[in-house]
Amino acid sequence: MAIYDQSYTPWTGEYSSRSSRIRAIIEMEIVQPFKNIWVLLTVLVAFSVVGSWLLLLFFASSSQVLPSFVAGNRVYREGFYNFPLFSMILMILSATVGASLIARDVRHRALLMYFSRSITRADYLVGKFLSLVLFLLLVTLGPGLLLFLGQIGMGQERLTFGQRLGDLGSITLHSLILTVPMSAVVLAFSSLTKRTYLAAILWATFYFLSVSLSEVLRVTLRAEWPKMLSWVNVTAHLGDLCYAVRPPTGPTIAPATAPILDCGWAPPLTILAALTGLSLLLVWRRLRSVEVEE
Repeated sequence: MAIYDQSYTPWTGEYSSRSSRIRAIIEMEIVQPFKNIWVLLTVLVAFSVVGSWLLLLFFASSSQVLPSFVAGNRVYREGFYNFPLFSMILMILSATVGASLIARDVRHRALLMYFSRSITRADYLVGKFLSLVLFLLLVTLGPGLLLFLGQIGMGQERLTFGQRLGDLGSITLHSLILTVPMSAVVLAFSSLTKRTYLAAILWATFYFLSVSLSEVLRVTLRAEWPKMLSWVNVTAHLGDLCYAVRPPTGPTIAPATAPILDCGWAPPLTILAALTGLSLLLVWRRLRSVEVEE
């Protein structure tokens, strides 16, 4: 009987373009979540939040005085992106979809197959990262654009083309602030274990612990700086700073809203950038260690 060498051997053939390799990974991973009925239902709930606001916009369009939730660009910030229900939906979706991206491959020893073909560790990391970012953008930027179009059609504000374009850029940037750091941190937890459910639990624990610990320290120390320890506060504050502050163009009952954090853009941006960079570095080192073990 013949004996075949089945040990790990790095790829030595001719590589296709990097973009082709990354696109292949993204195309494979982006369709997986939609095979799960619970993920589909959660995505529909996210879009239903925007549907509710569009219905309220319809009724508010006949009002002589603008309600607070549709004044300026608050409908994007407070009505959708910083809405507690949507924050919870995004956390659940990231845990459900992202926790399995690397943990599943480690459990089934699929990394051996990836790295023995024309796929490098960089291709694998970028492909997995972008696939999760793009999926989360579907439930952040997608509904945000629907809300943007709804306000154009039913809003009472008279805005210039430049102001509309500014709102569109702010929505896009706010979506990236919510999805990019979250994707990196979830992938880091996914790389730490072979169990998908354990990676999801680790991410959910980190998320809720940051919120609760921030509040406990704020009350105990009677200081405002612990609010920067909350994932929700940091992303919401940085997202709010993406929008231009402009006075209402008509009668409104909207009171001025206080900033979430008592600081500018630099501290929250530094925190999120550091978390993103450290998380991707951890994933890189974990992939390297797994490759050596294989």
